[in-house]
Amino acid sequence: MDSNKVKSRIYGFKNIEISNRGHLIHKLKAKDSTDRWAYYFVYVEPHRERDFMKAIGGKGMIDLEHYGTVVASCYGERPDEETLAMLRTRFGFRI
Repeated sequence: MDSNKVKSRIYGFKNIEISNRGHLIHKLKAKDSTDRWAYYFVYVEPHRERDFMKAIGGKGMIDLEHYGTVVASCYGERPDEETLAMLRTRFGFRI
């Protein structure tokens, strides 16, 4: 099996896992490193959740990827339609 097919299968399995565990998705509104408002949808495994919640409760910047997987993000005061449509299509989430 070539490497593109392997990556595609892994990606597909991860999408299924996230779809089945939507309760582990955290929706955050925060300013990014350029001081722009952004929405982030972060998948956090249960064993990382306590650390993640502690980190987002503090001040300063954090690396979201250190705690989980950013499954979607967009700029603005609220999620845009393109991001919401992608979450519906890819994971079956209605936000």
